[in-house]
Parts: sequence; structure tokens; C-alpha cells
Amino acid sequence: MQISQKLQQFLIWVKKLDKKEILRKYYLFIFLVIFPIFILTFYYVFIASDKFLSESKLTIKETGQQPTSFNLSLFAFSNPTVREDAMYLQEYILSYDMLDYLDKKLNLKKIYQDKKIDFIQRLSLDATREDFLKYYQRHIVDVTFDDVSSILTVKVYAFTPEDAKKINEAILEQCERYINGVSHKIAKEQMNFIEQELVYANQKMQSAKNTLIQFQNKYKVIDPTQEAQASATLIAQLESQLASQEAQLKNLLTYLSEDSFQVQALKSQIKALKEQIDKEKSKIVGGGDSKLNRIAAEYLNLKLNVDFTTDVYKATISALETTRVEASRKLKNLVIIASPNMPDEALYPKKTYNLGLATLLLLIFYGILKIIIGVIKEHRI
Repeated sequence: MQISQKLQQFLIWVKKLDKKEILRKYYLFIFLVIFPIFILTFYYVFIASDKFLSESKLTIKETGQQPTSFNLSLFAFSNPTVREDAMYLQEYILSYDMLDYLDKKLNLKKIYQDKKIDFIQRLSLDATREDFLKYYQRHIVDVTFDDVSSILTVKVYAFTPEDAKKINEAILEQCERYINGVSHKIAKEQMNFIEQELVYANQKMQSAKNTLIQFQNKYKVIDPTQEAQASATLIAQLESQLASQEAQLKNLLTYLSEDSFQVQALKSQIKALKEQIDKEKSKIVGGGDSKLNRIAAEYLNLKLNVDFTTDVYKATISALETTRVEASRKLKNLVIIASPNMPDEALYPKKTYNLGLATLLLLIFYGILKIIIGVIKEHRI
């Protein structure tokens, strides 16, 4: 009874109030607080379209990456390479390329220009490509990266749960295609480069071998260094024989005359040995291009070039195998940790939260303005 009596007294008091007096006295509060809250409430209750959220989680993993054991490294920052790849992927998701793909695949612009969507959240019918990208980045997709777990979280907002899930799935599909394409392209470029180097090294080696063969055919020698060594050995033997025969000649002259048959025969042999020695030496040294020392020197240069190009070719073959293994180990894969979900209820806009926050901010603004007005009035007095 007391409550009903008080309510009746309150209603009687309201009827007695002068409405003009209320408007005059509280116009600032009505204009700055009551009217905006009424507009917001009317919008959220009767106009605002519900927005659904579909969320997925993904990360990037190299084929050769070893699984991490449970240790303190779990609490360290993410692998720099994985972090860079994730940052690139994040930028790609928010890029024109992804937007164009989604628009071609799902007719994205038409989805968000639907007349069923309220005029505030709807994409303008005359939106330019730049406007569409801004709308896409601000109202459709949100991408965040966790430095600790190296996980990318992709959130897609749409006005039907089916659209939210469908768009999120299309983003993941294109992300996987992008990661595979980039990693395979890098691996292919590495393999192409080393294969080209292998072809070049093989050509250099074959050219060096052909030059050596032409040199051998020109001078009709297999290995001039061995011939020079054989000639040197022969000269040493001849000089040894010469020394022996000269010693024998001196011995004969002690008891035979110069005109004796034995002395003359021995002198002839000594002369023949000297001529043979000079002939052998002339083959090795001298001013002509056909001398063994020049031929051997040129041969050594050619042989060194053949050995060098052969070593380069072997090293390139080894590098090719190493690059093939490394390229296969560094291929990147998109790992989907959580697939896009089908939302059951609309999470946005947060009507109660937004109205409460707006009311609080408007009251604060109203209070500050009243204080400023009061101070101005006091200074006038």
C-alpha cells in the first residue's frame, strides 16, 4: 500500500510540473544526454543489424622443422622465421589481392551492400576500390598474431552466420595456396639457380678438357712433364757414361799415344756422347715453342685448369644435392589449428555495453560542461 501511494503521489507531482519550466531548466541535460541516448537506443533496438563472428586459428610450419619438446623454450618468443612468415601472411590477408579473390569467389561486395543491412553498417553502393578495402579491413576481417605461440587468429564479421563461416573458409583456402605457392617458388628458384650453375660448371670443365686434348694432339704428347723427366733421366745417364769414358781416356793417355787406335775410338765415343747430351738438352730447353720446358709449362697450366674446373663441377653437384635437401626441408605448410566455426548467436553490436558506455561518456561531458558554465557565470558576477 505504501508503494502504491508513493507512486500515485509521484504521478500527481509530475502532472503538476510545468513542462516549459522543465525544458528551460534541463534543456542542456536533455539535449546532451537524454536525446543522444534515445537516438542510440532507437537505433540499437529497431535498426541495427546483428553481426556474427566466425573465428579460426592457424600457424606456419616448415617441413623439416622439428617438434619442440616441453621445456623453457615453450615460453620464449617465437621463431623469427615463423614470425616473419606470419607477418607476411597477415599483410596478405588484409591486402587488395585477398580482397579481389574474395570478391571474385563470393561476390563479397554484394554481400555487404545488401539492403537488409542497416544503413550505418552497410557498404555504400558507390564505394570505390579504396573505400571497399578500408571497409574490409575495419568491418569484415581482423587478424592478430600471438608472439608466444606463433598463432594467427583470423576473425570474420558478417551479417549472417553462413556468410561469416564461408568468408573465413575462403580466406584460409587462399592462405594455404599463397603459402604453398611462395615456398615452392623460392625452392624452385634455388634449384633453378644451382642447376644453371651446374650446367655452366660442366661446360667450363668440358671446355678445359677439350683445350687440353687439342694441346696434346698439336704437340703429339700425352704428358710432356713425364717426357721432360724421362729426357732428364736420359741426360743424367749419358753424362754419367761421359764422365766414366773421360776418366778412362785419361787413364789410357798415361801409357798410350794420342794416335793409338784405342784412344781415337774412345774419343769418338766421348764426342758422340756429348752430341747426344746436347741434343737431348736442346729438346728440353731453348728458344723454340716446341721445347719441352715451354710445352710442359703450358701443359701444367691447362692441366691445372682442368683440375680446377673438375673440382668446381664436383662441388656444384654436391651443392645441388644439398640445395635439394634444404629446399625440401624448408617448404612451408599452413597448419589450421582451429577451423572456422559456425556462429550460433550474434555477438555484435554489443548493445548494452555500447549504451552504457555512451551514457557514461555523455554524463561526464555534461558534468564538465556544467562546471565550465558555472565558472564562467561566477566570473561574470
